[in-house]
Parts: sequence; structure tokens; C-alpha cells
Amino acid sequence: MIFRLFLFSIIVLQLIGCKQDRLKIDVSSSKVNLSLERMEKELLGFKGTDYNKLNKKLLQKYGVLYELFIARMIREGRPTDPDIAVRLERFVNDTIIQSIYTDIKKEFDDFSSFHKDFNDAFSHYHYYFPDSLLPKIVTFYSNFNAKALPLDSTLAIGLDMYLGADNEHVKMIPRDILPQYIKDDMDRRYMVADGMKYWLLNRFYDEKTGDDFVSQIIALGKIMYLLDTMLPNTPDEIKIDYTKEEIEWVRQHEEQIWKTLIDEKILYTKNPTIINQFIVDGPFTKGLPKESPSKVGIWVGWQIVRDYVKDNDLDVLSLLKEKNSLKILKSYKHGRR
Repeated sequence: MIFRLFLFSIIVLQLIGCKQDRLKIDVSSSKVNLSLERMEKELLGFKGTDYNKLNKKLLQKYGVLYELFIARMIREGRPTDPDIAVRLERFVNDTIIQSIYTDIKKEFDDFSSFHKDFNDAFSHYHYYFPDSLLPKIVTFYSNFNAKALPLDSTLAIGLDMYLGADNEHVKMIPRDILPQYIKDDMDRRYMVADGMKYWLLNRFYDEKTGDDFVSQIIALGKIMYLLDTMLPNTPDEIKIDYTKEEIEWVRQHEEQIWKTLIDEKILYTKNPTIINQFIVDGPFTKGLPKESPSKVGIWVGWQIVRDYVKDNDLDVLSLLKEKNSLKILKSYKHGRR
């Protein structure tokens, strides 16, 4: 009898372990090696004198990314403007820009560890979506405008946005231009998760899922669950850009957060102002205590989707096909797991 109980316990533990490790898959047959290009080196490390030639080269090579960089990030017109060479030369040789580039080189001249992590994440992506387009990774200087940009077959990473809150140049940027909560998230440990998140949002976020609060947070929760599948060994706080203290806060207060959503009649609101309070970045989530992190709505949506997947033992494609938010919501445990 004791032996049978012992054997039963082993089987139960093995089954629990299988459930917990469902995202830790073998990707050996779907390994990828993404192309890596360094636009910031080609531009800010330019040692020649022919800036017309450089402009044409970068436009041909990087296309939309370079156009966005010139027009929106450094606001120097268009790459096709007749005097773009003069503007480009002035920008590249600016002493502050070169000083920032020195910091970028110091932190990211060797990008191999990040490239490896992106390859691993996209190997998981390729496993789940074998027919989907795989991007090339392009690092660039965004003039403190963008962490990541998914553009057609390119995933661009703004390295300046990962220099860290303690970087001297970052500290000098006025808070009305770059708020402190954004500076606090400029940590290199978030880079791969951020890049994958932007890629997944661009490919899989379903804007037609519904315009009420619960539909929108579940749609975003699906993206976060996809991120789970791409980064199975990455802590939750990294995936959602939280600190360890912030992830502990939402875990400890999940039941109270849900009660607030119900009591304040937020769950089915279609008011975009209220919805945005719970899903956009900020110093905290408006409507909750100031100790709360931002984006609590996204975190709740993530837990709703996780509970639904667990209860129904779903694969990724089945999750994406399910459009009924209320059906997904029924599995939610409200923090009582």
C-alpha cells in the first residue's frame, strides 16, 4: 500500500511538472540565425567625406527605417532633399551625438549575447509559426525616440534607449521630454523581451476583438502569453518591464485589483480615457494606489489568458482563434490560484 501511494505521488508530480514545462519545448529542428546589421555604426562611425554617397547607401539598405530616422527622429527633412548631405554631416559630427555614440559603443559594440537571445526567441517563434516571415535584426540610434520598430522584414532596436537611467546623457534629458518612468525602463535586460513584444503586437494584436476594456486587455494578454512561448525562461517582470518589487505588488494585490475593476464598473467600459489609464506606460496605474506599477490592465489580461489556456489545455493556434472574450474570461481565478 505504501509503495502504491509512493508510486502514485511520483506520477502526480511528473504530471504537474509536465504542465509547468509545457512552454519549454525542443526547438532544435527550428533553429534560426537571423541576419544582424548595425546602422548606428555605418552612420555615426562614418569616416569618409562623401555624405551624399552615405545617404544613398543607407536609404537603399535600410529603406523605411532610414526614412523614419531622418524625417521623424532627427527631423532633418527627407533623404531625397537636395541639401540632405549637409544636414547629415552636421548631425554625424555633432559633439554630443558623437559622445552618445561613444557610450553606445561602450555598452553594445559586442552585440553577440543579444543576437544569441534574439535567435533563441525567434527559434521558438519559428517552431510555432513555421510559415511566418523571420526578420533581420537592425540596431540603430533612435535619438531617444524608439526602443523597437517592427518594419516589414526588419526588427529595429534603438540602442540609445537601453543606455540606462544612470547614463549621463540620459540624465541630462529634461523629464518633460523623457519622463523618469521611461528612463527607469531603459535597462538592457528588457531589450529582447521588448523587441519580441513589438514584433508580436505588430503581427498578432487583434484590433477587432472588441472596444470594451475586458476585450482589449484580453487581446493584449494574448500577446503576453505569446511572449511566454517565445521566452519560456525569462522572468515575468522582464517580459512586462516591471521591477521585482512591481511584479510582487501586482501578484499580492491581484484580487483587490479585480475588485476595483468590478466596483468601479471598469470591466465593460468603452471609455478610451479610462481604458488607457490601465494599459499605457506611466509612473503608476491611474485609478489604483500610487504604489502600483503602470499597465496593470495588461497584467490582468495576461493572467486571464494564462488561466484560460491552463484550464482548457490549449495550444497557441487555438488560443489565437478564440475571439470570444467572455468565454476566455470565465476561466479567470481572480488571483485565487
